[in-house]
Amino acid sequence: MLLARWLKRMKQSRGHSIHSPFAYDLITNILRSPYSYYAFHDIEKVLTEYGLEMNLITEFNHLSYRLVHHFKAKTILEINSGIGVNTLFLTAPAADIHCTCLEVDAEEVAIAKGLQKKYGMNSKIIPMLPAGEKKRYDAIFVNLKEKNQISIDTLMQHSHENSFWMFYPLNSRWSKQFWRNIVKDERARITFDMKNRGIVFLRFTRYKLNYFV
Repeated sequence: MLLARWLKRMKQSRGHSIHSPFAYDLITNILRSPYSYYAFHDIEKVLTEYGLEMNLITEFNHLSYRLVHHFKAKTILEINSGIGVNTLFLTAPAADIHCTCLEVDAEEVAIAKGLQKKYGMNSKIIPMLPAGEKKRYDAIFVNLKEKNQISIDTLMQHSHENSFWMFYPLNSRWSKQFWRNIVKDERARITFDMKNRGIVFLRFTRYKLNYFV
């Protein structure tokens, strides 16, 4: 089974045996894109000026930018946003993007607010989602480095048909199980398993498909 999955991932990561134009375009032009953007260098400069290490930036951050840029997401929810490095990439594609960040660690919130002020991004940091809030987001990014109480139902309540979700890192027993539960859920119509991260598109009218890339 592991060998079969490895072979499938090797083929699909190159766009082979992908019959969906949507999936093929996403894999070849976004998920596996080698191209950079001027914004990447601007963010590197901000981190350096703020005294943060450059190794805080990873390919995950670049992919976050490309996804938001490609799908023109305007309202973003980031759960467990930490010191806000990825928030910089989420808000960089356009001036009218607004990101709501959930973070409870006071020290990390302080750093994130400093980065927000220096970069001038349009975002706010809150400790939890307001009870009964019905706001729906174009994109939801969930940091799974620590176990949290977020549920699939909660994610659905804050999403619409064209929303997409991204989860990372998928490197612990519980986070991998969380991801498997999402892949099995009929509401998660198109999923992309990228080993250490997962991407979900809700597009309810599509056939349910899972790709290994």
